[in-house]
Amino acid sequence: MDKQRFDTFEKAIKTWGIDSQIGMLFEEMAELTIAINKARRATASENSEKAEMNIIEEIADVEIMLDQLKVMFRCEERVTEVYKIKLERLRRLLKI
Repeated sequence: MDKQRFDTFEKAIKTWGIDSQIGMLFEEMAELTIAINKARRATASENSEKAEMNIIEEIADVEIMLDQLKVMFRCEERVTEVYKIKLERLRRLLKI
């Protein structure tokens, strides 16, 4: 993560507090869940496009909150390592 992003997330954590930001993470994850559910039900193309945009926005929100979590726990490198291991496990399961 670049310094500007790190500094932004660190300031957000200091401004609003760890508990508040973790609560916000839960809220954003719930909003993403709702957006995905609505997209599954969307039938008309207009509704489908709106639902897709909502998912995109909620993914971005969740990613921002997850990045803040990595800053809180100072674990970005370890997450990256575990991510690679889990991705490789998935590839083996898929035989690719």
